[in-house]
Amino acid sequence: MNRFDDMVNELRKDVEIPESVWQKYTSTFANLKDQQSQNSRHAFSRKRVWPAIAAFFIISTVSISAAAHMRWSQGLEQKLHPTPKQRLQLEENQMASFVGKSVTQGDVTVTVHQSIVDNNFAYLSFKVEGYQLEDGKEPGFSDISIAVDHEKEASGGWSASFYDGLIQGADGKMMQSDGTPLAEGESPSYMMEDGSMEFQVMMMNSRKGAFIDRPIHVELRDLGVYEEKAGEVAVDAQGTWTFDWVLSGNEAVEQHQLNACLQGSDAIVQSVELSPVSISITYEFPRNLETVPGIDENGVEMEHGLLQEPPAFTGVRLKDGTMHIGISNGLASSNYVDQESEIYESKVALARVIDVDQVESLLFIKSYPEGEEPLQEENLYIVPIN
Repeated sequence: MNRFDDMVNELRKDVEIPESVWQKYTSTFANLKDQQSQNSRHAFSRKRVWPAIAAFFIISTVSISAAAHMRWSQGLEQKLHPTPKQRLQLEENQMASFVGKSVTQGDVTVTVHQSIVDNNFAYLSFKVEGYQLEDGKEPGFSDISIAVDHEKEASGGWSASFYDGLIQGADGKMMQSDGTPLAEGESPSYMMEDGSMEFQVMMMNSRKGAFIDRPIHVELRDLGVYEEKAGEVAVDAQGTWTFDWVLSGNEAVEQHQLNACLQGSDAIVQSVELSPVSISITYEFPRNLETVPGIDENGVEMEHGLLQEPPAFTGVRLKDGTMHIGISNGLASSNYVDQESEIYESKVALARVIDVDQVESLLFIKSYPEGEEPLQEENLYIVPIN
């Protein structure tokens, strides 16, 4: 075995080299040796051969390392259900990007793993390592600060929590990531197989493209667990994990003019913008007040007026007939465009990645079934988009 073989074998100890790459190396080196023995007058110099083989290995291992770095966060992948093709598309158009910045405070290291950003929403994923969580406890940071584009606070609203291993199924119901329902009394699991945890942030903004190519500042302070009675975090690991980077993203959407009347509701769905991770819908809907019962601060029954809302978006039907119902992940914005207008806008973050060119119809809630029964076709307005 020569010195280069020694070097390659040392490299294999540190980097997992696929068998196909290793076979390529041995085959290439063997061919060079054969050519050298067949024609000694044109023998290859080892000084030229070794750098060539080394360059081959450097390129291969850099590609391997890049592929490993581009691995999606486990939580986002499980929650959004992307296919391999969808993952690649989101990476290529920079809607999904990978940051890799880490900060260590004491024994705890927090890494900005991944972001997914479109025209209206942003998903952030942080990997948290070095914290030992008790079974049955929910982790949390005592204080979270997020500023985008040098604003004091991310406008439009945001939510943040540790990923608990629960995902939303095609029927809108929550289940464990392997598809089994959470048993009664069973606690969700915040720990990944490698002992890390995943902290997720979802942000929204009414201004289109407000997150794309914008600087973001995030501070996560003091890690611990929530106390059930107080509702506050009991701190176990003090520190401030601070991150600054520029969000990537893509504002690409597929637009459709619909002018579809939802019979019996006074609502007309004017248009829709579809992104792989969100949907924006414009309705024409009169400003009607409805009277609802309530109780004032003194416990006295009263009635007050609320503006009616148009039928809510709940899902999509794909061209192959697949129905995804209850597809909202809970982050949404719905309101009239101004105080006088009858144009109503609804923006909804999706609980799964969709192929926008495969959407055949939009689904809106017409009525609710009795009890705990899931929504059926008879409970839906089905609006074709083509």
